[in-house]
Amino acid sequence: MPKYYLDTSAHMERVGGKTEIRDRLKAMLGREMHATSSQVLREWNRIVFVACTKLLKVLPTAKDRMDVVNAMKQGYGREAARNWQVTEWIMGPDEDFRLIEKRADDYARVRARAYFRAATPTVRDGTDCAVAARVPYEVGRELRYKHTCEKDHEICRQPEFLSENLAKAKAAATALLGARRKGDRKMGEKALRALDALSNNGSKGKACWAGNGIGGDICIALECAPDETLLAVDESFDYLCPALELEHEKIRH
Repeated sequence: MPKYYLDTSAHMERVGGKTEIRDRLKAMLGREMHATSSQVLREWNRIVFVACTKLLKVLPTAKDRMDVVNAMKQGYGREAARNWQVTEWIMGPDEDFRLIEKRADDYARVRARAYFRAATPTVRDGTDCAVAARVPYEVGRELRYKHTCEKDHEICRQPEFLSENLAKAKAAATALLGARRKGDRKMGEKALRALDALSNNGSKGKACWAGNGIGGDICIALECAPDETLLAVDESFDYLCPALELEHEKIRH
């Protein structure tokens, strides 16, 4: 059986995709122990923990399921879709908001990380990302989660990691310049600027974690081992993997 390296999108589909896709991934992954990275964990935590903490705020004042739907679907682009995807995992068919609230709290404290590591006990951490290690925290009776960092925060070794892999990182970023999607081309442009500013922490903060940041697909791809197949939904890997001489399998809907 192939050894797989899972991107964030693969984790999302594995847990919350359509039945057909979940069954297909279960068969592909089997009982083997596969790998992922701390940058994937960082993105997974942002998606799941942000949705959980938001849901815990929404539930106490919601009168019915549609109140929850409307509140959780607010946002822009993929954020709103991800919020609702996680909400559906947690709510299922239940209408008892007290049970749902307990389940959301359990996801935020325990279950989200357990699900993440179920198929990928190997989590590579070349960037030594402290954000990926964060968990929700209590402020009074409210659960909060912080998924961002600042350029001047000394909480990782991301610039050093990119310096050590500079030729590969530039090859990956350059490959994205020829991508079909504008967002992927923008990712390549931003990455090349960040790579030229490593000595000034130009790859940190928003340049890392914000939309199309270098800490996303590029850093993720850089930690895939040569004997692994990178498993993802996102089209960006159609360009990144050949540039890095990696095997790639795309999850098709």
